[in-house]
Amino acid sequence: MRHREPVADGPGWAAVIAESVPGASVRGVSRVGGGVVAETFAVDTSDGGVIVKRYPRRRSTTVQNEWERLSFAQRMDVPVPRPLALDAEGRWFGMPALAMTRLDGSPDVSPSNVDGWLQELASALAAIHATDTAGAGGALLRKSAVETWRPPKPRRPSTLVDHTVAAIQCHLPNVSWQPVLIHGDFHPGNTLWNDGKLTGIADWCESRLGPAAYELAYCRADVALLLDREAADRLTDHYVTAGGATPQDLPVFDLVCGLDALRKSARMLTAYRQQGRTDSPRQFADRASAFLRHTLAELGAPC
Repeated sequence: MRHREPVADGPGWAAVIAESVPGASVRGVSRVGGGVVAETFAVDTSDGGVIVKRYPRRRSTTVQNEWERLSFAQRMDVPVPRPLALDAEGRWFGMPALAMTRLDGSPDVSPSNVDGWLQELASALAAIHATDTAGAGGALLRKSAVETWRPPKPRRPSTLVDHTVAAIQCHLPNVSWQPVLIHGDFHPGNTLWNDGKLTGIADWCESRLGPAAYELAYCRADVALLLDREAADRLTDHYVTAGGATPQDLPVFDLVCGLDALRKSARMLTAYRQQGRTDSPRQFADRASAFLRHTLAELGAPC
């Protein structure tokens, strides 16, 4: 379960609830673990629960973009939080923040029924990608990370990283870029569950139009970190069965996302530990490396 730490009451919480749920009173505030960029809090009120996200001052544009993206996401056929109030100027806490409805459930990153878990993830992902994009504009039209990919600066000599970068540079210019609506950060840690059923998808701050296969690869890399490559492949099978288009150029996107997972595995582990995982840094790094080696072999590249 996602870790929740009680937070002291203060005038900021009363202010945000006054704008989010007029007439309600604050009953308790807890910090929710798992976030990396923003601080996330669960606020219990006399009229239901509210989620509040606070960003550093330099992220005022980020919070406005998340508001815009979350508003657009209301058209989706998936459980999405409803935006309630925005404070880009920092009136509530001295930093940018937004409030949204709290969905039922909690993260489940150690599933007991792995195949059912993968099927739920895949179905949600396919539904997002099938969303009507008419009227999309603003932040939703910004290029996805893979469309602006640049070789990372090497931290230490690594044959695996060198071969991965070379393969990406060789194949990425030729991939398909057919855009659909993507969540932008779709991974197990951003989903909520209740009794084995997916009940919500959180963190829409990176939503935009982009290639579906890239987002599938993004989730595959996290599944491989948490489980293994075989589970990532089953996720793909369920995605296609759920109505998602057969992913084009998936191995190339796997390399991009797998390399990112390898480089950020320690940071990702910190977030997943707040949601109950007990893996070691070596386990995460080894799984990410195995994911890359398998993909390089699939492409016929040296590894």
